[in-house]
Amino acid sequence: MKHRVVAIATMGTFVAGVIVGHYAMPRSVRLSAPALSAANEISTRSPERTSPTLSISAPNQFDPAASSSENIIVAIENAAAHPGNRQVYSEVSDLIENLDPKDVRPVIDAIQHLPSQRERNTFTSMLIARWAEGDPQGALSYAQTEDAAKNGGLVAEVVGTWAEHDSAAAMAWVTQTPPGQERNGALQSLVSALVEKDRQGALSFVQALPAADQTAALYSPIFSGWASADPVTAGQRALQLPAGPIRDMALQVVGSRWSEQNAEAAYAWANGLPIGQGRDNAMQSILSRWAGTDPERAANAALGLPTGSARDQAIADIAQQWAERDLRAALAWTEKLGDGGGQQGAWSRVLSTWAQNEPDAAATYVASLSPGEAKDLAVGTIARQLASSDPQTALSWIEKLPDQTTRQNALEPLVSQWSETDPKAAAEFAIDKSSGEARQNLLAAISHQWAQNNPGAALAWAQGLSDSASRDAIVPGVVSVVAEDDPSAAAEMVSRLSGDTQLLAAGSLISQWAGTDPQAASDWAAAFPPGETRDQLLANVMNRWVKSDPYAAATWLATLGADSSRDAAVGAFTSRIASIDPQTAVQWAATISDGAMRASETEAALQVWLEADPAKASAWIANSGLPDEIKARFLPPQS
Repeated sequence: MKHRVVAIATMGTFVAGVIVGHYAMPRSVRLSAPALSAANEISTRSPERTSPTLSISAPNQFDPAASSSENIIVAIENAAAHPGNRQVYSEVSDLIENLDPKDVRPVIDAIQHLPSQRERNTFTSMLIARWAEGDPQGALSYAQTEDAAKNGGLVAEVVGTWAEHDSAAAMAWVTQTPPGQERNGALQSLVSALVEKDRQGALSFVQALPAADQTAALYSPIFSGWASADPVTAGQRALQLPAGPIRDMALQVVGSRWSEQNAEAAYAWANGLPIGQGRDNAMQSILSRWAGTDPERAANAALGLPTGSARDQAIADIAQQWAERDLRAALAWTEKLGDGGGQQGAWSRVLSTWAQNEPDAAATYVASLSPGEAKDLAVGTIARQLASSDPQTALSWIEKLPDQTTRQNALEPLVSQWSETDPKAAAEFAIDKSSGEARQNLLAAISHQWAQNNPGAALAWAQGLSDSASRDAIVPGVVSVVAEDDPSAAAEMVSRLSGDTQLLAAGSLISQWAGTDPQAASDWAAAFPPGETRDQLLANVMNRWVKSDPYAAATWLATLGADSSRDAAVGAFTSRIASIDPQTAVQWAATISDGAMRASETEAALQVWLEADPAKASAWIANSGLPDEIKARFLPPQS
């Protein structure tokens, strides 16, 4: 029997999406996850030296003496010294296969001096699997020692080998282990071994486990192996599982494995599944594999799916795979799709692929499109694709576009992508290559991204700009981002500004701050010197504060002295509260010191009140101390 090392997938890898296909490898090679990774890396690593390789004879009929402990230790040291030589590793494996299990422990101890942890783990995994063939209890005892535990997966390695020779004993031992990482790994290894002997038995074993052990990672190898041998029965068994994530995963695994053999039959099966996540998952896997061999048939099959996001996603995925094989055919197919056929997503995927491989041809195609939404989508898609890898290439492509409007539309996705890696260069480009409202929009987007990573640098750069319009477009965005996490730091930034830039930045901050701590925001705004900035800031605070707590807002207003700032704040307060409490709004409006503003706010509140409760409003007006001219405008003439 050839030496075997088990593949144990970690739960993290499984959750990340490596469910389908991970357990499909035959068990003629069994490596733990760390050992498998190390072996692949070691065997493909470029040799660091070119000294002659020690030849280790590996004939079909072994001389028992060749597999002595001493010879294997020498062979392992030689393999570790020549990490790029696959033959040497193969010869070591053959020697270990013929090692007496009782002689394994001395070899494991002897190779712990190897300088590479990966190499030590790889060879230890190979040796302990051999040990477990003859003495599983002894191998387990070693695998559970503190030193051996550093090589994660050794217990699972032993369990997998043990289950091949005595599954009942292995099952009994594993089910008695306490919860934890060791139990999880052992269960996965055990199930992988059981499924090769008896798929139904493996399924029954897993279903009988406690609920805490019922994970998709245990069901995946069962249905992967089952579907490879008998997809029809595997599909039936998967559908019999209780509804939920595990059944959804099982259906997806069956669909993926089945589609490797007969995608059309797998599609027909999945199409008959109950509507839900499991059906969507299975269909996505089937269509993805089908697209790899016959994208046109897969695409037409996807069109038969029920309208919805799953159908659109499937069509887009297929279009992208098709474009990688035959771009023109994929493009022609997507152009024929109707507006409701997932056309936009599919077309975007094809264009992205095209731009990546043939940017000049893609630019020519875009230029031929009629102005409109479709052309804007195409330009944005290609610009984003190119900018993600090389902004300069994207810029060169944009400059080849035939008209100014199209070029301007392409700049936004380019600059947005660029600002993630080099915001200063993106901002300087926006200033140089755009103008007017388009420039302000670009700079606002760049500043927001820049401030996420380095607000101080963004603010310093913006303050150094000679163009006030550009400066005013950037600074508020920087302050707003900082205010999300630290309003006090943002306030300190604003204090270093002046003029219109300070007013814009302060307004950006106060809108953010008033939503989380209106009392602090109000106190900060009130500390500004009297003037337009203070007036506007207090009005902004009131607009936000009244929405969340009008009583607290009114209490704070009562602390202000009579001046233009108080008038601005009261005006904002009455405008907001009039719809919910017009009488209070009228009473507050009457306290405004500026006569014209007082009359305007009072009349506005009275109008709202009369519409909501004419009788009560009219009675109040008649008995109030309002000027006679106001009463005359709102009360009916006396007969």
